[in-house]
Amino acid sequence: MISVGGLAPALIFVRNFERNYIDMSGMNYITDVVEKLVNKYDTRDPFELCKALGVTIRYKDLDKYMKAYFFYQSRIKSIIINNNVADVLRRILCAHELGHAVLHCELAMMNSFQEIELFDATQPAEYEANLFAAELLIPDDELLELLNDDSKSFFGVASELYVPAELLDFKFRVLKNKGYRLEAPLLSQSNFLKNDIGGCFDNDY
Repeated sequence: MISVGGLAPALIFVRNFERNYIDMSGMNYITDVVEKLVNKYDTRDPFELCKALGVTIRYKDLDKYMKAYFFYQSRIKSIIINNNVADVLRRILCAHELGHAVLHCELAMMNSFQEIELFDATQPAEYEANLFAAELLIPDDELLELLNDDSKSFFGVASELYVPAELLDFKFRVLKNKGYRLEAPLLSQSNFLKNDIGGCFDNDY
């Protein structure tokens, strides 16, 4: 969730409320941003990247329907995470909100407190943040090695990577943009993080 709505000025979108497509140039921009961050700071850990980028992380007892959000005020970038969510999910939420901090900071500066619905499926910014999180948390080489093992299912691979299957779907979209022929067995909405996804980390697929 980001505390504002609208389109990121650096990206180009094709608005589709059933599946918020981002065009190829926009997806390339996101993958390039992630690659530069990983190479510069030598980490894919969203918490370490937040520290390196000066993004403050705070934990609060939020409403049960609000898991995390990003806001920018007085030149301070902050990510707020619900302290009631599981540790493994905090990593996913932090990566998603870091995507907002990196991609949508200009929007936050212009609209500090104009909130949108949590992980609103109709907001292109949510789609972009999911792509950012998927690209950051799931390295290409590690994923492709797992996918080459015929004994592993799509959901089993997600479990081994400790990510929701929905996030793996977003990673598939990134890889398809890179030229790989992949099809996920589900079509995830941009607002999947608002749902109860705890079971996706189980090792029983």
